[in-house]
Amino acid sequence: MRLTSPDKVLWPGPGFTKRDLCAYYEAVADRLLPHLAGRPLTLKRHNAGVHEEGFLQKNLPDSAPDFVGRYRVWTETSRREVAYALADDVEDLRWFAQQNAVELHPWFSRVDRPDRADLLAFDLDPGEGSPPVTRAARWLREVLDELGLQSLVKTSGKRGLHLYVPVERRYTFGELRGFALAVCRACADRHPDDLTVEMRKADRGARLLLDWSRAGPAQTLVAAWSPRAHPAGTVSTPLAWDEVDERLDTTAFTLATAPGRPDCWADPPAPQRIERARAALRDAGYPAVDRSPRARTTPA
Repeated sequence: MRLTSPDKVLWPGPGFTKRDLCAYYEAVADRLLPHLAGRPLTLKRHNAGVHEEGFLQKNLPDSAPDFVGRYRVWTETSRREVAYALADDVEDLRWFAQQNAVELHPWFSRVDRPDRADLLAFDLDPGEGSPPVTRAARWLREVLDELGLQSLVKTSGKRGLHLYVPVERRYTFGELRGFALAVCRACADRHPDDLTVEMRKADRGARLLLDWSRAGPAQTLVAAWSPRAHPAGTVSTPLAWDEVDERLDTTAFTLATAPGRPDCWADPPAPQRIERARAALRDAGYPAVDRSPRARTTPA
């Protein structure tokens, strides 16, 4: 595929161009594609560069090439069929680069079972004056370890960190979201001055948010190894847990440096069941009850 305007600067700070974006996608394709395969994608495009406002694209235009796969689904909110992009090979990634797609956001479920996620995600979102996000990540991992659940961690490509728990595809989104809230509530109650599960900014104060709300239909987080629309040209980068300390700079990994790192997620945990962990949380006073992210999170 011919790349048009390859010298267009997409990240003015480091000077990364569309050619650099395409070269990055090619360099990490073997690591990136497994996190995209079979998952509908939302593309974040910045046609004028990341210093200008971009937009999220869920619906592929009819002009998109035939080799880019599509997952068509009716959406009640927009009352139309949406054709989500799918990515199966490096040619798809090259087309994303051609479209100035600087971020790739996959679903937590796959097209063969769109109502059953295989990843449970926690988004750790630091605020002004909140504790270091690395400390919060270790606290959350400690709770998950005690529940017998193995977790993965990556940078968000901005200030935060993302924790993933691979799960068997047997739970509804409501079950997973209620469980995620119970986990986060148990963690926040151990560190009430530092952590919160309240989604409304007005209710957080200076505490760090443990975002438990990602388990939902068509919910996404940026993919592991995806670039970000960050001025430094950062990448959402898988980490080893021994890297997660207060020396970690979550914006240190860029299109230039990330490809040289080892793949810390090359050998992920097998999908896990949550029944025992859910029972342990219930016995500790944290029943898994689903809540709307738009409501205040009061104890069940």
